[in-house]
Amino acid sequence: MKYLLKILAVIIVITYSLRLVNSQSDVLVLSGLAIVGSSVYLLARDLDRFLSSLNSEI
Repeated sequence: MKYLLKILAVIIVITYSLRLVNSQSDVLVLSGLAIVGSSVYLLARDLDRFLSSLNSEI
């Protein structure tokens, strides 16, 4: 259950940071891209852990 909550939180963070990418300031655009990149990495890591925990239960 905690992996699903983490995945949901990462999706919310990506949604918010896309607003920063659409801003006019270069600093906000770069920070938004950094947040998106790190969030995608965390999403992939947690998704891998979630799938491996499902495989261990089966």
